[in-house]
Amino acid sequence: MSMDGRLDPSDASALRERVVRLEQELAERERELAEHRREIGALHEREAQLLEIEAEQKRLAAVTENSSDFIGIASMEGVAQYLNEAGRELVGLEASELPRVTIGSFFFPDDLPYIEQHIMPATMEHGRWVGEFRFRHFKTGAAIPVLYNSFLIRDPETGEPMALATVTADLTERKRAEEERVRLKDEMIRLQAAMLRELSTPLLRISDRAVIMPLIGAVDSSRAAAVLERLLQGVSAEQSRVVILDITGVSNVDSHVADALIRTAKAVRLLGAQMVLTGIRPEVAQILVALGVDLNSIVTMGSLQSGIAFALSQPR
Repeated sequence: MSMDGRLDPSDASALRERVVRLEQELAERERELAEHRREIGALHEREAQLLEIEAEQKRLAAVTENSSDFIGIASMEGVAQYLNEAGRELVGLEASELPRVTIGSFFFPDDLPYIEQHIMPATMEHGRWVGEFRFRHFKTGAAIPVLYNSFLIRDPETGEPMALATVTADLTERKRAEEERVRLKDEMIRLQAAMLRELSTPLLRISDRAVIMPLIGAVDSSRAAAVLERLLQGVSAEQSRVVILDITGVSNVDSHVADALIRTAKAVRLLGAQMVLTGIRPEVAQILVALGVDLNSIVTMGSLQSGIAFALSQPR
């Protein structure tokens, strides 16, 4: 600087260079600050995304943990990675045991060939296999019927399989309900058959010591057995002394029917009662004679009315 206070040209040039450098440094700092602000903004956005992902994961975890279905994930090598509470409870598995479990251990050894030859190939080829199958309870070894839904989890970017997963429903209650329905249906059929047998072989009480059973239609071996059973039960229950078997409405009389009549009469006599056979039409009488049927042990009457009169005339 000169004596009169003015800057020397060299000093002025140095000062200008310094100002330029300061301005450049300031601009660089502003650029760095802007970049930092952009990075901070990106970090905030990323943090918000991560928080949203974390919240979504928590919601998904809450869904899977509160689901009543078996939900599990395994590596592509078949090593179990995740199993929700319902799944662990279904198969009797402790959470601490999960790292040592493979997919195959959930099934019976006899089922593994089907899994290896059908389920896994279908899952790999089509991405999913759904069907009824069974799990093995780890503690009791009991079979658990399930609707097994096996599917692949793929990488969202490459589409390559990342893991094996399943959402499986327990069918135990449904199977039990189906078995109960079948049992009730069978019981209903049995009761209906019993009712039909009773209707086809009605036993009517006409006095305190006499009963009558009118037969109508065809008599085969099955119905003949039902007649015998019904008569014997009625005679025993009613303490009857006379049993009237009316065959007016029987359409067929052959050797089987005749043999059934003789056997019925003998069985009734063993219970201390007398059997009266009514309604023998002329053609039926001819058939019985031709067959050589011995009716000496049976009281025969031409009509139901005469049979009833006979029964009521018997001493008490």
